[in-house]
Amino acid sequence: MNSTTTTANNRNINEITSDNAQSFIVKNKVAVYTVIGLIVAAIVGFGLFKQFGEKSQDAYNSKIYTFESTVLKDYLAKPADTTAAKTLENGIQNLHLEMGNYLGLLPVVIKASDALVASSHFAEARSVLAVGEKVSNDDYSDYFIQSRQAVVFEDMGEDKLAIETLEKMTSKSVKVFEGKTYLDLGRLYLKTGDKTKAKKNFTYVVEKAKDEAEFVKIANLYLSKL
Repeated sequence: MNSTTTTANNRNINEITSDNAQSFIVKNKVAVYTVIGLIVAAIVGFGLFKQFGEKSQDAYNSKIYTFESTVLKDYLAKPADTTAAKTLENGIQNLHLEMGNYLGLLPVVIKASDALVASSHFAEARSVLAVGEKVSNDDYSDYFIQSRQAVVFEDMGEDKLAIETLEKMTSKSVKVFEGKTYLDLGRLYLKTGDKTKAKKNFTYVVEKAKDEAEFVKIANLYLSKL
């Protein structure tokens, strides 16, 4: 949940923040894509493992396992290879064509998108996450997909889409690192010149996300410069 595998230069932090604040935001961006354990815990709660146990899904589960053991493994062995990145993207799309919106695809979609983002294959990651968006069937799954989409959109320079995605996240029942979501919204609104909405979102972090102390500190820093 808090923010995903990319480097500091993948996201322009507005100049009003200190180096420490910028470093913290980047570290939290990396963390969002590294909580696979929590993702697994979440999907357990929504019955994914039960679905895996159904005989009618055994063939799908076997193909997903084979895909992870071959295509995904091959990509992880040479993540800088653009051909391997495209092969991984196409492989996910082919699985989706074959299996439809089978929820069992969600973990491998997240693993693949995280791996692609880690090596700055943003276009391929965007395509893979689009599959995840179709597969997702509840607010919890939506959070894991949309939090990643927002990062990819911003890294691709599409700040408007990143804002739209983050706004969708605020309307969901699942509130994971809510302070970071609003902090990112404020930062992006400031980046696009809307100081009024930026201030509104930074203020929300300060007033409503008091248990997320580091995000509150950064929000206060932004507010002090507005």
